[in-house]
Amino acid sequence: MDKPPLWTFRGYMTEAGNSLVQEWFYGELSIDERDLIRDRVNHLKYLERHLWRRPAFDKLEDDLNEVRIKTSAGPIRMYGYFPSGKRHSFVLLIGLYKSADNDRKGKNVAKERLKLLRQGKGNTHEFDFEERVTSEDSQGAQD
Repeated sequence: MDKPPLWTFRGYMTEAGNSLVQEWFYGELSIDERDLIRDRVNHLKYLERHLWRRPAFDKLEDDLNEVRIKTSAGPIRMYGYFPSGKRHSFVLLIGLYKSADNDRKGKNVAKERLKLLRQGKGNTHEFDFEERVTSEDSQGAQD
């Protein structure tokens, strides 16, 4: 019998209902990059929290953390946090290609989104890591 995952991953959603991290995941990343992120998340979701560490994960300042992925195009970071009162949940606040050793801009966006969530100005949704089949993909399979 397969062991159920210990963790669920959620994504930041604006007050208007826009799932910004989800949109980034499908809109800006290649299939290979999504596969690397999927592999990383599938590794983390079965580990106890105290085992989440480098190179896959890092605790940053305040409540901010990062899921770390290396790609041929450079490092990708997904900043997030562990919400209090929601056991075994990790919320992704922003995903991006890291362009500096200390990504202050990305961290500041993540902190601002976390602040908005804590003020009740936004929400979270279950993050969808599954690969989507597009009409182009299904047409290519028929050829």
